[in-house]
Amino acid sequence: MDYFNDFMTGIDFSYADQIIIYITHHLSVFLLNLISYAYILAKFYKVICYSKMTFEWLPMINPYIWPFSVFHVVTEPYFAFWARVLPNIKLDKSSVEISGVIALESLNSLIYVFIRLTTVLIEYLDRTEQDLIDKIT
Repeated sequence: MDYFNDFMTGIDFSYADQIIIYITHHLSVFLLNLISYAYILAKFYKVICYSKMTFEWLPMINPYIWPFSVFHVVTEPYFAFWARVLPNIKLDKSSVEISGVIALESLNSLIYVFIRLTTVLIEYLDRTEQDLIDKIT
């Protein structure tokens, strides 16, 4: 109880306003941390996906034996999803699978969305803190 009373000393806010400001601020910080962790995980997963695709193209590395099979096991559900969504492109006597490239680009787009969401949340936190400062003075 004393924490809420000391939270905004010198401001003529009611108790309900203090709780709303407290919850809004901490929820925004929590979402900012959650998006930041998701961004880090997506970047790490992108590196794993690029490694898997690189190991499949190198002739001297067998991607199906340990330790390289870890990349295949971790990324296979993601690439299998995109292989189901996007069919192969049929040419005269062959076909081309572009689902791996589209999967990597969608992962890059997801990383960009995380960056934009982080920017929006930081701007929101700055704006709310500025509003609080304006109400104080």
